[in-house]
Amino acid sequence: MQSPFDAMNSKTCTLYLESMLNSYYKSYQNILTVSNIPDGPLADLIKPFSSPKLSPFQSMSYPPISRSAYGQTCMLALCRYPITSQTTSIKCVDNFMYAGDIPNVIGYLETNGYKIMENITNMAYKGPVDFASPFPGTNNKRQLIFMFRYEGN
Repeated sequence: MQSPFDAMNSKTCTLYLESMLNSYYKSYQNILTVSNIPDGPLADLIKPFSSPKLSPFQSMSYPPISRSAYGQTCMLALCRYPITSQTTSIKCVDNFMYAGDIPNVIGYLETNGYKIMENITNMAYKGPVDFASPFPGTNNKRQLIFMFRYEGN
């Protein structure tokens, strides 16, 4: 049976700042990630990749955040360049978008037909529910923009 909510999965998306253990450099990086791969041109800048747990105490056995979510050890990283075999290496730290890139990301979203849903973002920040870490042991990401929706150009 098809849920009426499934159709909205690629229409709305959440932007996070999330800690990632870069196993090549053996260091932590805070990168921009998204909740799912959205419709529109932003999809060409999203790279799913496996990331090890940040801590041995971090649980990976909780239920998925959404039915269409990638595995809980898989992050959907926002990359600086369109995805090709040359731009997906974890060895090149310039591939990912970071906190300092947030103004550019917002500008990109607005220029390329995405609508930031400010009222829902504000409601999420003011409310008692932590949308970024819905299960114990997953508090390594910080919600930035609750939802944006692709509306086309």
